[in-house]
Parts: sequence; C-alpha cells; structure tokens
Amino acid sequence: TGARILFVALGCPRQEVWVYENLTRLSMPMLAVGAAFDFHAGTLSQAPAFLQRAGLEWTYRLAMEPRRLWRRYALLNPAYLSLLLLQLLRFPRWDRVDVGEPPTRDLRFG
Repeated sequence: TGARILFVALGCPRQEVWVYENLTRLSMPMLAVGAAFDFHAGTLSQAPAFLQRAGLEWTYRLAMEPRRLWRRYALLNPAYLSLLLLQLLRFPRWDRVDVGEPPTRDLRFG
C-alpha cells in the first residue's frame, strides 16, 4: 500500500497484543494510539483541561465508562506497575552517558 507507519486503535490491551503479534510481519513502525481517533472525530468526549494537565484524564474516562474501564484501572494498571517495579529492582542502573549516543548501525522498526 505504500504505508510507512501504522496507527493501531483497537483499545487496550488488544492493540498492544496485535502489535506484538505482528512485529515480524510488518516492516514499519506501529503506534498503539488507543482512543485518539475517537477523540479527534468527536465521538468520545475528552476530559476537562485541568484533569488533562494534572495527568488524571483516566479518572474522567473511568467516570464516563465505568463498566468498560474499571477492570483496566483497578486490576491491570496496578499489576503492570508492580511488574515494572520488580523489573527495575532486578536490573542494575544503566550508564546514563550511553543513553544519548547514536546507534552504530541502521535500526529497523517494527
């Protein structure tokens, strides 16, 4: 098709699973964008600006769609954070000097 990037908007966690399962099939960057298209199309209302600035847009979304989102925010997010914390505790800190260095070879995304 000539596409150079793929935006995947299937919702969490389906979009992340789909991207992971198709990493080797597609040789382009894939971005999981969640409800971004719904927000831009006006089919889903966004949180008030003060909640967005405070990083609390999820509370607005939970209030708007509690049946659909409660499990994600009550169960999946804490599980993810606990796994992230365990991973951070197991691995030594990286050398921050090397973080900004350019790659030594071409990288293929996707």
